[in-house]
Amino acid sequence: MQQRVELRGMAWNHPRALDPLAAISAAWSLERDQVVHWDARPLKDFEDQPLDELAAYYDLLLIDYPFVGVAATSGLIAAVDDWVPAAYLADQARHAVGPSFESYGWGGRQWALAIDAACQVAAVRDDLLASAASSPTPDSWHEVAALARAMRHSSSRVALPLNPNHAYCAFLSIAASEAGAQFWQPGEPIDVRAARASLEFLRALAPDLHPSSRSDDPIGISERMSRYDEIVYVPLMFGYSSYARAGFRRHRLRFTDAPHGSSSHRGSVLGGVGLALSTSGSGRDGAADLAQRIGAPETQCGLYAAAGGQPGHGAAWASSAVNAQTAGFFAATRATIEHAFMRPRVPGRRRFQPLAGKLVHRCIWDAAATIDATLAEFNRLAGELLADWRGGTRTADNHGVAR
Repeated sequence: MQQRVELRGMAWNHPRALDPLAAISAAWSLERDQVVHWDARPLKDFEDQPLDELAAYYDLLLIDYPFVGVAATSGLIAAVDDWVPAAYLADQARHAVGPSFESYGWGGRQWALAIDAACQVAAVRDDLLASAASSPTPDSWHEVAALARAMRHSSSRVALPLNPNHAYCAFLSIAASEAGAQFWQPGEPIDVRAARASLEFLRALAPDLHPSSRSDDPIGISERMSRYDEIVYVPLMFGYSSYARAGFRRHRLRFTDAPHGSSSHRGSVLGGVGLALSTSGSGRDGAADLAQRIGAPETQCGLYAAAGGQPGHGAAWASSAVNAQTAGFFAATRATIEHAFMRPRVPGRRRFQPLAGKLVHRCIWDAAATIDATLAEFNRLAGELLADWRGGTRTADNHGVAR
């Protein structure tokens, strides 16, 4: 009797990632009589772990889009164009949420399916905010600072995930809210005025934040906010629709657009997850079929969302049923993700982001670190490690316009 091929996939360790994959894989396995096993790694490893440590063992990989340069140039990942029909890929492009589809494009080809879309948005505990001195949800960074000051000595405070990786992302987002979407162009230094304003703001805001802000990532902040009464508002963190679902945690969070700065732009860094196919997998045909099932619009609007996933297909973001499951998460944050900033995706960014994150983190939390020295070192690192960052890999939407 022929032995069934076991497919192995690597996700990251959160119900948003694992629950929909498990549900869809279980249904698919019954149809195909093929075993699927998903492993998971911590969020930090999802953000930083090299692809070559995973691609040799797993058929399917959930990847962060900044790895796309490595994926495209290493031979570790199979181009999506080689294993999905053209019509399927066209539908994915046509229903992209913000730059999510584009973020997995490189050299005119796609390297992952954007099965999950996210960016930095704001989160609110409405029950706590209603009893605070300031009632409206902040809409600008000026209002965020005022609320943080007002709540500094309260039992419920404002928080912002500012561990090194997320300090880097917050720095970029606030700079974008100051200067607009063009604040950091491929191959160019970051806008110095906007970058300085961002660091000055974060340094001034830090003492008024919940103490966990210094070390927590978005999952840590979301867990604390949804389980206890310590955090009333988070102005900027990667949104997890799980926490907007009834019964997921003790308290349900409401998500809304990120604040704006002196420009009208709501600065935010793109997040989300791509589903990639390893070139070393033993069950490529089955893996390709399962991946297409996961990314299909009917799955994204149906079982993927119902099982707790955060869909990447635009039809799911527009679905009244999917929004009803998540207290309107997708409709309430769509404006922010449509203009989200893509971090550099060239191979050198793997070394750059952790170094830049430590640099920005120290500047925010250590008074001995000067802003001038931080910006000088940031630009030096960018010049050295992101020298091949170019804008020529952008894909076009169905109107022929770069998204």
